[in-house]
Amino acid sequence: MEDDIFHIKTIQPFLVFETKKFYQRVIASCGISHFYSFSGSDKTVSVPFLADGCSNIIFCYDRGNINAYVLGQTVEQGVFTIKSGADYFGIRFQPGENPCFEDLDVKDMAGKELLLSDFSDMRLLIEKMTEQTTFTTRMCTFMEAYRHYRNKKVSSQHQLYRQIIRLIVAKKGMLKISELEVLTGYSARYINHIFENHSGMSAKQFCGIVRIQFVVSEMNKGNVSSFSKLASDYRYYDQAHFIHEFKQYTGKTPSEYSAEVERCSYKANVINI
Repeated sequence: MEDDIFHIKTIQPFLVFETKKFYQRVIASCGISHFYSFSGSDKTVSVPFLADGCSNIIFCYDRGNINAYVLGQTVEQGVFTIKSGADYFGIRFQPGENPCFEDLDVKDMAGKELLLSDFSDMRLLIEKMTEQTTFTTRMCTFMEAYRHYRNKKVSSQHQLYRQIIRLIVAKKGMLKISELEVLTGYSARYINHIFENHSGMSAKQFCGIVRIQFVVSEMNKGNVSSFSKLASDYRYYDQAHFIHEFKQYTGKTPSEYSAEVERCSYKANVINI
């Protein structure tokens, strides 16, 4: 199966809230979700970086200098600092994927920020990226180098991990572990072993992240008329449970988040390239 069959374009909405324009190119293949770019405003700000189960490589172009680093798979909310006047170019990988690093497992990078220059194989890429000034040339330069890392053999266990992710995404995260047992034929213990081994989180935690990502995506469209209906559609026990889970994930209540979406004209700020 191709990657785009189970693609979920994870969202970091607070990057959009704090920038005037957020550019993205969704490719949904080769283990990559999408490329994105944004610029800092006239002041440095720190924004929430939501748990989405994905790793990111980010290049920060700041007054003639470039800083490149990887944000390991996010399993809990963190903080991202947007420097004033800096230009950012990022690559977001599919959940559990990061083929650029052969000597580190994704689970070992979970929740960490690492300098790309610490990896000798990536230094030439950083030099090439330094010379690029547009979204397209940065994307093409990265992909040219990335192909060399993408060709490594994938283990049978990782293939199974991808298959389980497909099931979870197809159900928008609305799956119990007992249902995964039936669908896959594997025990809950083994399923969780696979997730811990490949992502540093449990299958239940990943299901919750996928579900809330779909909810956030719906809210970003700006046409949610009823939170109670949204809670029902995504199988929360009741509206109170939905509000609790949503605030735990985003730091805001659904109504506060909706107000932020409206304030920043979210849909207009996101530009697909």
